[in-house]
Amino acid sequence: MHVTAQATKIAAPATDQVGMIARSRVRATELRQRRLVSSRNRRRLAASLRRAASYGPEHGRFSVVLVDRVAMVRAQLLELAAMLEVSHDPDPSWVAEIRGLVTDGCGSPLFNSRVHVSELLATLWYLRAAATEVAARGAS
Repeated sequence: MHVTAQATKIAAPATDQVGMIARSRVRATELRQRRLVSSRNRRRLAASLRRAASYGPEHGRFSVVLVDRVAMVRAQLLELAAMLEVSHDPDPSWVAEIRGLVTDGCGSPLFNSRVHVSELLATLWYLRAAATEVAARGAS
């Protein structure tokens, strides 16, 4: 009996510790989401979209961005940048998708020629549809 009581005393702090770790992880996730959707980060991502859209044939040989793909979707990139700047409470997954589009050199169809161009078109369609849906919800 004495061992069981001692084992219970040892298990209780471990359970509290697990709860503390879980709460800490939740707070860290919330902080990352707040940073991701902050106005400063949204402005920075919009500037990155505009910078990507500004690449043209004169940058072709020295550019990491695939200039032919940028030329195909330039207007959509600029429209997305404008939507990102004016959105007041964007969905974190939407902002994360934009971030991946402009920063992920391996997975983004703007940078990797092995990723099919249809992925770029589908991503931009998804992002525009999500932004339009959020704007419609905010207007009603």
